[in-house]
Amino acid sequence: MDITHYMFAGVTLALSVLGFFLKKVKIEVDGYKDRLRDLELSNARMNEQLKLMNKILEDRRKDVQRLYEKTQSK
Repeated sequence: MDITHYMFAGVTLALSVLGFFLKKVKIEVDGYKDRLRDLELSNARMNEQLKLMNKILEDRRKDVQRLYEKTQSK
């Protein structure tokens, strides 16, 4: 009977240690998920800003071309 009690205690201890480390890893993974979500949102925001800047840059380039054409025609 004593051996079964020790085996039960050993299995219980092993499960407790395993549960502790799994909980620790889960918290770490959740932190990485939050960080990844923040980075994805930041990346999407930067892409939208880049599209807007490219549009503005193209508009300015066309304005400069029109100004150049006006000055060359005179």
